[in-house]
Amino acid sequence: MRYILNSAVVTSPGDYRYTLLTVDEARSWVCDGPYLSTMGYQETAELAQEILGVPVPMNRVMIRMEPGDEALVVRINLPPGSPRLNPRDKGRLREVLRQQQIEIGLLKRTA
Repeated sequence: MRYILNSAVVTSPGDYRYTLLTVDEARSWVCDGPYLSTMGYQETAELAQEILGVPVPMNRVMIRMEPGDEALVVRINLPPGSPRLNPRDKGRLREVLRQQQIEIGLLKRTA
């Protein structure tokens, strides 16, 4: 199974590998086949959609990654010591994107 997540989260016990991707590599990954979005906030889903150029619906669901599963992670990467963003702080995610504080990675469950 393939997912789009907003954080690199260990969903079940196992071995995982996480690597950073460029925007072009992420766009290639989403074009390689079906995926399930698990973006829990509308603005985060819209931000991922803007970056990836494909539909990324809001879909607040829990997943359990199995060996062989992959997840494209589109997450906010604020500098250490920065306050967390309040999900109700509308419009702030666009500012984060403009400041290039977004990390894109691929999380793979290997075993």
